[in-house]
Amino acid sequence: MYLDEFKARLVKEWSGSLFSLSSLRKIHPRAKEYLHRLTKGNGIRRITWGWYWIPTSYKDAWDFLAKDKGFKVIIKQTAASVWNYDFIHRDVFRLAVNNQSYKRALEAFAKSMNWDFEVEYHKKIPYEYEKVDGLFVETLESCIVDCLVEWSFIDAFATLYFRREEVDFDRLKNLGRWKRVSKTNLRVWTLIKFGCKLFNEYFGKEIFKFKAAEIKEADVRELVKEAVEKVVEFA
Repeated sequence: MYLDEFKARLVKEWSGSLFSLSSLRKIHPRAKEYLHRLTKGNGIRRITWGWYWIPTSYKDAWDFLAKDKGFKVIIKQTAASVWNYDFIHRDVFRLAVNNQSYKRALEAFAKSMNWDFEVEYHKKIPYEYEKVDGLFVETLESCIVDCLVEWSFIDAFATLYFRREEVDFDRLKNLGRWKRVSKTNLRVWTLIKFGCKLFNEYFGKEIFKFKAAEIKEADVRELVKEAVEKVVEFA
């Protein structure tokens, strides 16, 4: 396999995606030499140690994430934006990966593109996820709980309300019972039940069928009320 053939195969298999030297050594034993030669021209760009990219244009960061072949999971507020129709638009993309080298490559590439990626590394991904439009996205129930843990109340309650017909409330309960709002002793499930009570009150009907829950923490209570009001206002 000559250099031109090597490049043609790269373009065919990896166009639009980051790729590593280790993955290319399976294609050809001279991959390191060929990549070095290609980066001297305009064919291939080195992103960080051991990672490369074929210059390609994207509509936006979402377009890149869909085309990139590396394993990653869209999590937390970014996952919520998928589920709640981007109710709260954020320019930060939160991702989880299980490869430290790939994490560094994603961060370096995002920086070069002026995108804001916050990438978590986990030996084993701790989030529930499923495939949505070609991307692995944290599940409805998991991202609602994780957003509430991080005080992202509007993201969570917008997701809960807009996807109320799809949420598995047994799973939501199981996840929420064992997690607490950051720096408090308040269980996330209690927060969810309180928010559901507020939705019922605002709409004057039983949208969510839960036993009413109260929150003693005044600051948390007010923030939940504000979040639910915002969702109701634009629902």
